[in-house]
Amino acid sequence: MQYEEMMKRLEEITCRLEKEQLPLAEAAKLYQEGMQLSAQCHALLDKAALAVQEMQVPAGNGGDA
Repeated sequence: MQYEEMMKRLEEITCRLEKEQLPLAEAAKLYQEGMQLSAQCHALLDKAALAVQEMQVPAGNGGDA
């Protein structure tokens, strides 16, 4: 699942938990899914941030490519 798809699903879950009167078991299941999606999104963002850092030119290297 792509980051954008995970965020969309996370938003759907959040809306349902905030706006609907769900049975406890269903709410707990949605909450668990949301937490898993959140962790996956954070992992993807951390990976992307690391990739950007690795692409940056080290300080003092002149910056001429």
